[in-house]
Amino acid sequence: MPIIVAQHDEKLGDVMALAAAHKPPVLVATLDPESENICFTYVAIGCSDLEIVAVRGTDDSIIDLYRESRLRPCITFRVAPLLHSAIAHALPPLHKATGARYPALAVDHTEGGR
Repeated sequence: MPIIVAQHDEKLGDVMALAAAHKPPVLVATLDPESENICFTYVAIGCSDLEIVAVRGTDDSIIDLYRESRLRPCITFRVAPLLHSAIAHALPPLHKATGARYPALAVDHTEGGR
């Protein structure tokens, strides 16, 4: 399953255009700017069997979709210019660990350090 990494304020239509370029379904990852948690949204687009719902606003962002989909098991939505509706399901957020470090990225700048 392709994973798309998006900025929290990236327009939903732009993210869905990228999702359509991959073989859906996709997992969209973004960082919640308030909590700094990693948020994952499972998205299946091109579902011709779904009821065609109204197009979402052009100002909606990917974090808006994530927050709305956290309220229900899954939501049906549509963005222009997609002809069919899509489904979004929010996974529980990965909480930021206090003091988390990534050893492979840590650099010892002291004299004699590696």
